[in-house]
Amino acid sequence: MKLNLLKNKILFWLGSIHLLIFIALFVYSFFNEITVLGLNSMIKPMKFALSIWVYSWTMAVILNYITDNLKVKNYSWVAVICMSFEQIAISFQAFKGELSHFNTSNTSGIILFALMGIFILTITLWTAYITFVFMRQKTYELEPAIVLSIKIGLIFFVLFSLFDGYISSLQGHTIGSTDGGKGLWFINWSTQFGDLRVVHFFGIHSLQIIPLFTIVIMKYFDNSKSKLAVKIFSILYFTFILMILDQGLRGLPFYNP
Repeated sequence: MKLNLLKNKILFWLGSIHLLIFIALFVYSFFNEITVLGLNSMIKPMKFALSIWVYSWTMAVILNYITDNLKVKNYSWVAVICMSFEQIAISFQAFKGELSHFNTSNTSGIILFALMGIFILTITLWTAYITFVFMRQKTYELEPAIVLSIKIGLIFFVLFSLFDGYISSLQGHTIGSTDGGKGLWFINWSTQFGDLRVVHFFGIHSLQIIPLFTIVIMKYFDNSKSKLAVKIFSILYFTFILMILDQGLRGLPFYNP
């Protein structure tokens, strides 16, 4: 599998710019005195910048293997618009010292959160469509095991991106308490209560984890055995996600040091 990032320059630069944004926010965070829910307000935009960087470069590689260039280009520009809006909105609220998600304290916060939901739903539906395009394609310049892993990764990514809608309906990601409080370093997953962000994280990052597992396993097995390994690993991985979902919904933390 060739990791050609530069072929899709749109997503390459989207990811590169967000990596630079992360670095800039990281440096600024040492001077920032604004807090949100007791945390440095720059942490959230830093996390999203990292997430968008990983997403952009991953999709830049995957989309190389879709033969319909127009659909790829359209998807890439939709990603730029939607992800850039998310980053701008989250950073804007962070610099103001206000919540970006679940903000019902003022009219502007409610409107911004609603718009963020619309943009995220838009890119999720476009990703579902591009997944459909990839799965219907008849030939690939990839090994069958890699193709299978990408298909599964894309399906999981869409599924757990839509899971965000459920979290939004709860008006918070913490089960058993309100958002905030003690959490793991930087990622801030609650160490006292259930936190649905854990499910979202492992769900969407199956887009990287399953193909990477496949690349490693193919060094030791042929395509037939590799495909079987991908299927088994994907079932076990999905089972793991369901277990942490059950754990979170019961109000139990993913990890309590």
